[in-house]
Amino acid sequence: MSNVNLSETAPTQFQDIGGVSLAYRHFGKKGAPPVLCFQHFTGTMNNFDPIHTNRLAQDRPVILVDYRGVGRSGGKMPDSMPATAADIIAFVKALGLTEIDLFGFSIGGMVAQQVALDAPELVRRILLVGTGPSAGEGMQVFSPEVLDIVSRPNSTLQERCQDLFFSKSPTSYAAGRAWLERIAARKLDREPESKPQVAEAQLAALAKWGAIPATDRYGYLRKIKQRTLHQYGRSG
Repeated sequence: MSNVNLSETAPTQFQDIGGVSLAYRHFGKKGAPPVLCFQHFTGTMNNFDPIHTNRLAQDRPVILVDYRGVGRSGGKMPDSMPATAADIIAFVKALGLTEIDLFGFSIGGMVAQQVALDAPELVRRILLVGTGPSAGEGMQVFSPEVLDIVSRPNSTLQERCQDLFFSKSPTSYAAGRAWLERIAARKLDREPESKPQVAEAQLAALAKWGAIPATDRYGYLRKIKQRTLHQYGRSG
């Protein structure tokens, strides 16, 4: 397995979840519960760094999946985390899986939390990266800095990702360029970039996720019993 870049070569497959097909890639060592990976704002399977996914695949199955309406998945992106999580739960059950780990990045981390809440019997462990809790401080909207980057005219997706995920230091920018080269290495069977509807729906979902309830603001977190690791930060 060390001689094969699985992220570059795993074929894209499609799973029906009641009239809508979700695009996914499934690779890695068989035997352990698979780790199901959820991507950031408007991101597709193409945006997962092979360094991480191929390292995970040395020890266990890895499943990358695009939300409804993202990449080559059918339908339209839902405008709430519960609706997106419902799709993922249906997807897991359609694959015949009974136990999974979750890896969620940014909005993907919110989806992962919702999946754990709505189908706790399926989830063993959770890894959350660069994300936050429902009703968390500043969770209803992106920061002005982020909004400026994602809406920047006359810029490429690669330029926006570079500025979103990496700081302006020479070391960080070099790391960002290397990351962009890695995620572009897969030349065939790639997913198309997300359409404007995806961004609109995900922004609406973010607003709902960040809304502050009248009582018991973080009470839902007590319901997530699985072992969870949360990492946050940007390359310096």
